[in-house]
Amino acid sequence: MPTRRAHRKSRHGCKACKQRRVKCDEARPICTHCQQRDEQCEYGAEASYIWAADEPPRGRPRRRKQPGSERTGKHAEEDAPFQLLDTFGRQTAPASNSTLDMVQLRLLVNWQHETCQFFSRDTETRIVWQTHLVDEALKTPPLMHGILAVSALHLALSEQASEQAFWLGIATAHKGQALPFLRNGLGNVNAENATSLVGLSALVVAYAFGSALTETDENKPSLDALDKVFVLCRGVQQINKASYPVLRQSNFAPLYSPGDASLAIPDHVKTALDCLDKLNTQCLHTGGHDAATYTRVISAIRELSGHAFVQPNSMTLAAGWAIRLSPEYLGYLQAKEPFALVVHAYYCAFLHMARGNAFLQCWGRAVLEDIIPLLDDPWRPHIEWPVAEVFGVGRSL
Repeated sequence: MPTRRAHRKSRHGCKACKQRRVKCDEARPICTHCQQRDEQCEYGAEASYIWAADEPPRGRPRRRKQPGSERTGKHAEEDAPFQLLDTFGRQTAPASNSTLDMVQLRLLVNWQHETCQFFSRDTETRIVWQTHLVDEALKTPPLMHGILAVSALHLALSEQASEQAFWLGIATAHKGQALPFLRNGLGNVNAENATSLVGLSALVVAYAFGSALTETDENKPSLDALDKVFVLCRGVQQINKASYPVLRQSNFAPLYSPGDASLAIPDHVKTALDCLDKLNTQCLHTGGHDAATYTRVISAIRELSGHAFVQPNSMTLAAGWAIRLSPEYLGYLQAKEPFALVVHAYYCAFLHMARGNAFLQCWGRAVLEDIIPLLDDPWRPHIEWPVAEVFGVGRSL
């Protein structure tokens, strides 16, 4: 009497094969029989299918081994755990796009290693820009586009000239994806979008400064171009005010605690700022002078100036002071009021101190060059300190 050929039982076959009483090959998510018959394939086994198809065969293997696939002894034992990977995604269609976008990966790495440093003034704020902002961006695509745009602009400003056009194109594309979110949220800040809007608004300010450095026309760094940046900062100020109650209790709180860096201010800088305060008081006697507005503006410079020496390449003073400016001061500046231009000259000195920041570079020098011709002889002695800081002591007025 002939012996029956040993075979492996189908212990976890699909319902259709069991009803037809045929041996199921247990392929997932659809077995071969159901695939050939174009039928719905449904499994009823409770056990995980990852393990179901890997029981040791009791007779002949179901399929012939490929030449060169035999591995024995120690190598077979080492390969065993990885053979389980073959069961994942069996018979499934490939992902629509499994290719890594190396450009975007480079931009994100560049942000976390290099670009975020230009936004940081200390260890706590660096963690915010380097880690917490990216965590938020993983949940908010427009914010991620903002990060990638600023990172690409940084590369455009720091890489070889031959690569600038490429990175500028990438930066422009990502900026276009980010801005609608900022515009739509300008008058609708809430607990859900506050973090993303604040982060994106700060990125936009840096982008405005940096993009001007790539221009060769009227948008290049100048007094008028800086006015445009300040108008942009007015919108950022609105977002910050609306977001403060939420973010003050979040992991973004360090951004709102600048601390006291006054001890870092050199004596000659303190003396220069004192002279600016005295000039503000003296101008009261001329009539029509808005001393209160200028007092707040000068006070903001004084509060932030210490950061120019603690962390010279940070955007803290450049962006922080611009965001704090009142509409009244911006009006005086646009009207080219002499005292507003003098205060602005002081701001240029601090911008020049931060010229190591990739997004600021020549801004201080360029704007101060525009201010000097606008001041009459009686006003020019009042900008001796900024001129000496930017151009050196020998520059004549």
